[in-house]
Amino acid sequence: MLNRFFSLFSSALFITSLAFGQEKLSVSATIAPLFTHTAYDRLYLFPDSDGQVVDPVFLDGSTGSFGYSAGVTVYYTYAPGWSVATGLWYQYQVIKTDRLALAGVGQTSLRNRSFRIPILLNYRSSERKISPYYSFGPLIDFPASSRVIAHREGESTQHLRLSSESGPIFSLLLGAGALYQLNTHVALTAQPTFTYHLGRFGGAHTNFRTYELGLLTQLIYTF
Repeated sequence: MLNRFFSLFSSALFITSLAFGQEKLSVSATIAPLFTHTAYDRLYLFPDSDGQVVDPVFLDGSTGSFGYSAGVTVYYTYAPGWSVATGLWYQYQVIKTDRLALAGVGQTSLRNRSFRIPILLNYRSSERKISPYYSFGPLIDFPASSRVIAHREGESTQHLRLSSESGPIFSLLLGAGALYQLNTHVALTAQPTFTYHLGRFGGAHTNFRTYELGLLTQLIYTF
């Protein structure tokens, strides 16, 4: 499934570059440290046991976690100061929670991974060397399998796998920061961002209230 997804994404980028011409295209290396807040409501997750006796991962109440996004972004400038962007970002997040009281003392780390496609509208308010820079648009996440590491007092540490639910997760991003023009071809942007998760659409999935705070940093090269 992922191979097919990557092939379709690469084809879309190639067709876009042919259609618009390189003189209006930019590409960037993108990285963003993230803090994610989720209000869970008694969620039990059951990792693949692989023949072991395992505890369910129990999440309840407000939970904060740290992680990052990193990847490549492609921009098309269609008017002075205005551009649209898409790309492919890898997202990684770690959630830590205590074991259930009945299971004994210990802590479980849930390491979530996903591939994110941004579809952003960007606005640069001036052509000066330093300019305000704004971004807005949807994000589409395709979750991959998660890793579960269970640390149990007096017992061996377990390394388990947790299969992801099917279907993409949709979010909306709003960013406001600054762009610094290093030279004719290279610019650096830094934007504090707020992202609200809309969840999955359709099916019998439960969506929890989730938002992300990040610092979207991009080194942009314009052809």
